[in-house]
Amino acid sequence: MKTMLKLAAALTLSLVALASQAATIYSNQTITQVAVGGAYGGDVVLRISGHNSMTKPVCATDTSWSLRFDGTTEVGKQMLSMAVLAQSTGVEIDLSGEDFCNDSATALRWIRLK
Repeated sequence: MKTMLKLAAALTLSLVALASQAATIYSNQTITQVAVGGAYGGDVVLRISGHNSMTKPVCATDTSWSLRFDGTTEVGKQMLSMAVLAQSTGVEIDLSGEDFCNDSATALRWIRLK
C-alpha cells in the first residue's frame, strides 16, 4: 500500500512538472532573419523583431538568434516554409517558444501567419 502511495505521489509530481513547462507567445512579430546550414546542424534559426525585449528561458543565451527548430522533420519543413513566407513578405506573425532551448536559443513551438 505504501509503495502504491509513493508511486501515485511520484506520478502526480511528474505531471505537475510537465504542466509547469509553459510556453511564451510572441505576438505581432516580423521575422527579420532566417538561417539554415551545416553550422546549425539541420536546425533552422530565426530572429524576430522583438528579439532584444523578448521573454526567454534562462538557457537562451544566444544573442543573435531568437528561436530555433529542427528543419528536417515534416513539421519543421512546414514551419520553415511559413517562416520564409513571413520573412519575405514582412507580414506580422505570432510565434510560441518553449520553456527550453535548442543549442542556446529558445525552441520554437509553433508559428502562425495572421
